[in-house]
Amino acid sequence: MTATNLENIIARGHYLIINKNETYLIHQISNKAILKLGRDVIDLKAAIGQPFSSTYKLEPMPEKKRHYSLVICNDSQARNQWSTNGCGTDNKLITDDSSSQLLSTDEIIALKESGESGQNIVERLLENSKTFQLKTEYAQEKYLKKKARKYCDYLTIFKPSIRLITDVLYKQQTLPKTIALRFDTLAQILCRVNLDPGGKYLLYENGSQGLLQAALLNQLHDNGCLVHIFSSTSEQNALRAVKAMNFSETKMKQMLTVSLNEILNTKNEDNVPEEKDDKDVPNCSDEKKRKSDEAYTQIKKKHRPITSTDGLNFIRSNKFDGLIVVCREEPTEFVKILLPYLSLSRPFVIYSAYREVLVTIYAEFKMRRDVVFLRLTDNFMRYHQVLPNRTHPDVTMDDGGGFLFSGLFVAGTK
Repeated sequence: MTATNLENIIARGHYLIINKNETYLIHQISNKAILKLGRDVIDLKAAIGQPFSSTYKLEPMPEKKRHYSLVICNDSQARNQWSTNGCGTDNKLITDDSSSQLLSTDEIIALKESGESGQNIVERLLENSKTFQLKTEYAQEKYLKKKARKYCDYLTIFKPSIRLITDVLYKQQTLPKTIALRFDTLAQILCRVNLDPGGKYLLYENGSQGLLQAALLNQLHDNGCLVHIFSSTSEQNALRAVKAMNFSETKMKQMLTVSLNEILNTKNEDNVPEEKDDKDVPNCSDEKKRKSDEAYTQIKKKHRPITSTDGLNFIRSNKFDGLIVVCREEPTEFVKILLPYLSLSRPFVIYSAYREVLVTIYAEFKMRRDVVFLRLTDNFMRYHQVLPNRTHPDVTMDDGGGFLFSGLFVAGTK
């Protein structure tokens, strides 16, 4: 079996994208191969050695409640089909109350715990519904999709991709701890930076859980390089998206990590530090020192990136083809520090969830002579339902795409 084929086979230690009930999650398959979804426990051993994008049926284990094993099946088996036996012309005679369903909640739970399949449970719900036959064809289809999603006993395991990981992280956002990058915003960032597979790129990022690093590494060829600059505010799970992509060790070596403090020290290493009088140094009480030591200890406990000597030397000896800044804090000073490391006529892109931050940078950079082609944009995206006689924009939408500020670094004086 070739290396390409092995990459498409599920193995222990791999990260997976699991889809159940139209809910996607990132999961690493461990040696025990156990997945916990709410109160359900699923044994994934049957999926090991199978190709990605396979669909499995959840088979209840008779000796344990809410424990399931996997049985591989095809997509046609996973598509539930129920006979409707006619429909109504409108829904005006339907009363929305709890009396339309004859089965009680306890009876439905008992059916599920007894090991009844999801398709049989939905059939029982249809048989005991007093209003289902009165619904219109569209209303019946909507009702069946809702019940199938709730009682579905099938799941699909996908190979991680940037698009799927972006969607999962976006739905699991926890503001303000993480940055919610939508997939269209990520695509705009890669487009604005004019990504070259063999280029050298500088990235200052914290808060996106490694989504930018994963997207850049996925596009870079063997001769490309990425330098990730981090600060003391980097989150604990900084490389979640990078790990989820199952990159090889060779690919991971293309990413170098450097602390922003190390870059500042490098720029000031030739400067002679000024002597400070004791009276200029603020006195700290013992209580403040104790709190400072405790905070430092907590920071050390977190799994932060480690500055690599190769990365620092690489920055000193090279000019870069693009700069990307995606962070939670105000980015103006970071951009000023990192811009000189760009080659001439190379792009830079800054992302922020707040327009006011980028408007301030835009006004300041308009006064500079070493940056041109400045653009400040707002991404807008809306999903549309495309069905026969029912094509329309979604009623609910998310306007949290964020804002982008981009330009070109050229020769000139400030």
